[in-house]
Amino acid sequence: MGGRARSRSVVLAVLLALACAGTAAGADVGANDDTGKFAPDAGAGFYGEMASLGLRQTVVTVRWLPSDPLALGERPLLDLTVAAARAAGLSVVFATYPYPTREVEAGLARPEAFGAWLGELARRYPTVRQFVVGNEPNQPAFWRPQFSAAKQRSARTFGPFLAAGYDALKAVDPTLTVVGVGLSPRGNDRPTARSNVSTSPVRFLASLGAWYRTSGRARPLMDGLSFHPYPNAATDPLDRGYAWPNAGFVNLARIKQAAWDAFAGTAQPTTVDGLRLYLDEVGWQVDTTGRTGYDGAENVAVTNEESQAAVYGELVRRAACDPDVAQVNVFGFRDDALRTGFQAGLIRADGSARPSADAVRAAVAEPGCASAAGDAWRPSKAVLGAKPPVVKVTPTAIKVDVTAIEGASARVCLLPGSHTLSSARRMLAGRAAPVGCTTTAVTQNRWASVHLPRTAGRLTVAVRLAAETNPARSTTVVRSIR
Repeated sequence: MGGRARSRSVVLAVLLALACAGTAAGADVGANDDTGKFAPDAGAGFYGEMASLGLRQTVVTVRWLPSDPLALGERPLLDLTVAAARAAGLSVVFATYPYPTREVEAGLARPEAFGAWLGELARRYPTVRQFVVGNEPNQPAFWRPQFSAAKQRSARTFGPFLAAGYDALKAVDPTLTVVGVGLSPRGNDRPTARSNVSTSPVRFLASLGAWYRTSGRARPLMDGLSFHPYPNAATDPLDRGYAWPNAGFVNLARIKQAAWDAFAGTAQPTTVDGLRLYLDEVGWQVDTTGRTGYDGAENVAVTNEESQAAVYGELVRRAACDPDVAQVNVFGFRDDALRTGFQAGLIRADGSARPSADAVRAAVAEPGCASAAGDAWRPSKAVLGAKPPVVKVTPTAIKVDVTAIEGASARVCLLPGSHTLSSARRMLAGRAAPVGCTTTAVTQNRWASVHLPRTAGRLTVAVRLAAETNPARSTTVVRSIR
């Protein structure tokens, strides 16, 4: 090898090492908790506890009241608590959103007024460099209506608020980090449900992307995507996620795919070109039976403290190995005293530390990703989890069963003669086929059946599955029948 080649190899090796070092730092870990804001010492002791565990940031809620659009009613509290958190060495993140929901539903909220309020908030607190815009707008507790005439509505009405917030904050300082949405991990997608009419995170992103593409907007909506990967039940292990279109921590690839489906090819980046994930709320609630400092009766299934500690430690370690994850924030740092509230903190209501406090401290202290990181995530161009179709032939009919792990549409055709995959794809792309085609919807994780009349001669069954959230993602399969 010549001298120049050796020099190039050395340079490439150095650049690779620097790149690995850049990703080895992992996600910043913090807590989402307003306790410090209301503490008599403005949170000085509270934030000191957080910093002692190696946490990097605190997420503080700041709500916008549509009926009083210019108010910063908590200004005296925020003045003190921001200073206290900064003095403890923590970065402060403001989680902002319109509230109460009834005022949003009544039409009192206006995107331009929300943006003006956010701009004033940013000017008032220049040391706050990160803003989360939105909080679970796919849930009726935070955004209504979710549907209108059975059509998804909340993403399309929330989008203008996210856009106005982004523009207002960037006008104050282009280097501010705007994190969008704050997605809940679950939704039932049922406009006629008796309660909790909500939207799944995958379908919410699809609807947000559809609004964005038709809005004419040429600027991004966000620098990062906030997602709340709570478990379906606190008794679930970390590796038990959700079925599509919902998602938990182990389903982050599903959220990345949904963001890519929604925004690829637009001015809004995806995780392929710079968007990062902020896991701004996550928590496993624990049993507090017999503990001092708690009142009331528990209203959900809970895990034990040892299991919580194991989950939190592993979650932090895995997040460190995912270059697309920027932050993990436990909700909250200290438990609510009322059991009808939330008890997922690192600190009990009486101020004593849980085993999870040591587990998180140890995980945060580890130098980046401790295991061999896999390949960087890349978007799928096919239908997720599409299984080979099952073809059953009778003397008079052909039955074709198709399924996938995500919602899709299936076009099933009988083509005369023998066809290769490429020739079948060309024919399926047309509006009609010489023998006949049937189109059907495929519900995620369920088999859909198509019946076609059998004709004489050699035939080819051609199946084209197209993803519900992005029809450009497709899977085509052919089967020959004699």
